[in-house]
Amino acid sequence: MGTSKQGKKLKYQLKLTGLGSASGTIPLKALREVCDLLVEVAERGLRLAVEGYSVKPGKLPTWLTKSLDLTVTGIKRGSTVLSIEAPALGETAKEQIQQQDFWYIVPEPEDTALTLLSKSVRDTTSEILDSDAFDGGILESLLKFKPFLKNSAERVELRCVTRRLEHFELGEHELEKIQRLKAKTPEPRAVVISGQFDVIEHNKRRFHLALSNGESLLGTIDPTFLGVEQMRQFWGKQVTIKGIVHFRPSRKARLIEAQVIKAMEEGEEVFETLPQEQTEVEFVKDVREKFEPQKGWLKEVWGKWPGDESIEDLLAALENT
Repeated sequence: MGTSKQGKKLKYQLKLTGLGSASGTIPLKALREVCDLLVEVAERGLRLAVEGYSVKPGKLPTWLTKSLDLTVTGIKRGSTVLSIEAPALGETAKEQIQQQDFWYIVPEPEDTALTLLSKSVRDTTSEILDSDAFDGGILESLLKFKPFLKNSAERVELRCVTRRLEHFELGEHELEKIQRLKAKTPEPRAVVISGQFDVIEHNKRRFHLALSNGESLLGTIDPTFLGVEQMRQFWGKQVTIKGIVHFRPSRKARLIEAQVIKAMEEGEEVFETLPQEQTEVEFVKDVREKFEPQKGWLKEVWGKWPGDESIEDLLAALENT
């Protein structure tokens, strides 16, 4: 790893094969396109590590922008190889890197945004369905390489000069695997879930929801709907949450963004189940098997949730059956 007045950096090589131009050269349009693609997917990988989901509206924090300050330092023959430097997170995110609970995926100080990206791509191309290193947004961003690999190059390969494991390749075969994962990954959806509400120490926007069957779900609050102060009254208590759940390709819940949190009430045990993406037939069958004695409530609720009804309206319907 080299040092400079800008701080510690890792050196990478981005190899492009099948460009159609002379070895050691690259059309300006292709250079701009591949650099934009690389920065976008690296940004999403870094957001995922910090926030738990890779796509979020709004301006990037200054430290995150600095972490994406990749520099092209040269171009070599051998197909066409771009030399790139990426700043270490220990330099660009000094405060954040010291807080273990700040991250969903905890990096080392010597890691870079491309370190996290390499892990994401390796797990996608290995089709690891329950990996925490990627989500639907990262898969979408990787699939944007498809036009570039069709029109400008045949393969893209990124490797770190000093760290053997930081290496990935993208070509037609790898993109087919990524497309399969994207098709398997359910879209985020609104859910209601109940459990014990435990806030992670030092990071008051993040929490664990412990369910009665021993399972748990990681969560965060949606600042559009909730503030940290509104959470305090529920710490360590049984709650019912309405929010948006994000899924893995395995169809298991990965994270919930809480929009409403309220004290759990009698009869809400029906929501003490880790959400999984289901068809309507699977949902009805599951509910009938678990809650057959509570006949009637499903008729009242089915077709109404998720919808425009508030959580209070939904729970009132359950209580009145």
